[in-house]
Amino acid sequence: MAKTTRKDLLNAPDEFITTTRSTIQWIKENPTRFITLVTIVVVVLASGIGFYSWKTGRERSAMSALSSAGDNPQITADLAQSYADTKAGKLARLRLASLSYREKNSSAAIDHAQEFINDWGQKDIFHWQAILILAAAHLDRQQPERALEYLSKALVSMPENYRDQALFYKANALIALGRHQEAAETLAQVSESYRDIILPALASLEN
Repeated sequence: MAKTTRKDLLNAPDEFITTTRSTIQWIKENPTRFITLVTIVVVVLASGIGFYSWKTGRERSAMSALSSAGDNPQITADLAQSYADTKAGKLARLRLASLSYREKNSSAAIDHAQEFINDWGQKDIFHWQAILILAAAHLDRQQPERALEYLSKALVSMPENYRDQALFYKANALIALGRHQEAAETLAQVSESYRDIILPALASLEN
């Protein structure tokens, strides 16, 4: 293979200049097509920027509405429906789950919590709150096996600050199913800071 000399390199055409000249020549020969391409690019960019601005403004409006809604179930429900595509709209669904559980409407609490989990798509503090609401609501509906199903999966990766409550619910589900030995082993995993709350459950196992 022939060796490339410094002279050959210096005499070689500059690729950038050559490409630029070809582009300019093409533009001169195809002005209409060039203008069309530029127009398309500008429209696409403008649309993208416009959508981003609209989406950002919508998210801000939704979050502001969620903050103003407080614990009003009707306003929160309207927000969850009107802003379903926003984070605030999804969080409104979680708030509805909490409000429904507080009002002892366990069926609605389960529906709202499950819908939130399906839409939220990430395992953060809100996800774990929804799991705990689901478990508690299923226990209230005398469905310990469903509560146990959610809790057993959640406890594999649940952060420490939610584990005690989850373990307590799991123990109650096991007691309801007559699995007292497993319930006692579960309660033994609860931290000292939660001990006072689990005393009734422990007492029921001792009787």
